[in-house]
Amino acid sequence: MDFETIRELAKHHKQSFGRILKCEMYKLENGRLLTITRLHDDFHDMNLAILLSDDYRIEEIAGKMDRIPQPCCETKPLEMLSSLKGIHVLERGGLKKVKQRIPRNMSCTHIYEMLESTFRSIFVGSYSIIGQKWDGVLTLEMEENRQLGIQSPVLADTCYAFNLESADPVVLERARKKVEEAHRKMEAIEAVKRGE
Repeated sequence: MDFETIRELAKHHKQSFGRILKCEMYKLENGRLLTITRLHDDFHDMNLAILLSDDYRIEEIAGKMDRIPQPCCETKPLEMLSSLKGIHVLERGGLKKVKQRIPRNMSCTHIYEMLESTFRSIFVGSYSIIGQKWDGVLTLEMEENRQLGIQSPVLADTCYAFNLESADPVVLERARKKVEEAHRKMEAIEAVKRGE
């Protein structure tokens, strides 16, 4: 069955549970990033804020639980968040470090879920932020961008799109030449700004 066929099975039935998980990312003036993650479902209203340094390390982290089914969950899991300071969220194994620093029985399944979604959102969102630095001097085709991604130690072999087996040396070389040209253009622009 395709998606539409499966989705139609819900028609004329009462929803028994619903959950929304939303991650937002903001680039601050000083190169730091702020993420705000919200989890809302039939039993929870929870919020998580993470302030990241310009090299994607957790500087500050805090949470808030507006609605939870177990009142005892409100204090200890939120206090444990401070132990995550210093974790590099784009580094492989970042989520493993979270689980090492906060044992499962001292936290909350939903906080883990929020952290995982936030880390993954930062991973995706950081590449759109990095691309903004080119100020229109670099235009890559989608496949050129993908080939550069395959070469990234952060992206390589993380999913089907960035599978190392799909590397294309010809497209990669074309992309690298465009990046080199963009670097030269950016240097020229900076020289003009400095009055050289």
